[in-house]
Amino acid sequence: MTDAVAAPARIGIIGLGSMGRPMGCNLVRRGYTVSGYDISAAALTAAAVDGIAPATGPTVMAEQCDVVLIMVWDDQALRNTVFGPGGLLEGDRIRGCAIDLSTTSVAVAREVGQAIVARGGAFLDGAVIGGGVAAVRAGKSPIVLAGDRAAYERCLPVFAALGTCDYVGAQGNAKAIKVINNFLVGAVTAANAEALALGSAMGLDLAELVGWLREGPGGSRVLDSYMGRYVEEGRYGEGLIGHRLMAKDMQLAAEFAESLGLSSTFARLGQQMYLTFARALGGDRPFPSALEYFRHASDAGSRASRETMRTAGR
Repeated sequence: MTDAVAAPARIGIIGLGSMGRPMGCNLVRRGYTVSGYDISAAALTAAAVDGIAPATGPTVMAEQCDVVLIMVWDDQALRNTVFGPGGLLEGDRIRGCAIDLSTTSVAVAREVGQAIVARGGAFLDGAVIGGGVAAVRAGKSPIVLAGDRAAYERCLPVFAALGTCDYVGAQGNAKAIKVINNFLVGAVTAANAEALALGSAMGLDLAELVGWLREGPGGSRVLDSYMGRYVEEGRYGEGLIGHRLMAKDMQLAAEFAESLGLSSTFARLGQQMYLTFARALGGDRPFPSALEYFRHASDAGSRASRETMRTAGR
């Protein structure tokens, strides 16, 4: 692939969930020929309605597509996509550039990149670092990409359909930024949830409390976009990951820190917290529902305290 990837060109998307499918729709609207693959037959059928042609698997995409975008769950899913049966590396060649936008470890991003380059392809590790599903649909996602600078520049026309993109240097850097970003989001969300539950237990009106906090140094984008939206509108937002995946992201942050000989105190604590939320509320519940966990706990504590006082007064 020596020239810029301009329409009409063939784009493959592996993973047609809340991020992959709308990205594919944006590319179709820009004139690209887009094929998609997902382990879910229902996801393939739904994407076909939007003009994303079903593909038989990653091997075919590697051989036929100029660019392959990957959005899968975790390290193992990415390894399966690349190295497994029917994976990107099973065919005779890799035609163009594979771009992984999944939330995976730095080590696996580098492993996958080296393997794809060794087979004659190009590879970029990337990450969507904000905006959620609404930004994806609007083609305004903030995206960071790392690795082969020449490949990044060749693929700029494709990125233009997805959002605002920045090149962040050596292979693995985009994954590091994503892991650090999700670590902060997860930790701050849990802290906000516990703080708001404390306010509720003290009898404060949560909507008013959120408004007051926004005016002080305790305010944050997390407070506005997750906690505030739920308190004021009764919803968390669309396409948010669940407690199980947030626990996975916290684990990635902890392992990244530990591989560098650094402290992982808050990342490991966050991992355990989100595993607790998953057991109590369900692993797929949106991660800001941590607020419900703390409110239930405070309600239970209040009931126990009232019962203790009632018993002591007998």
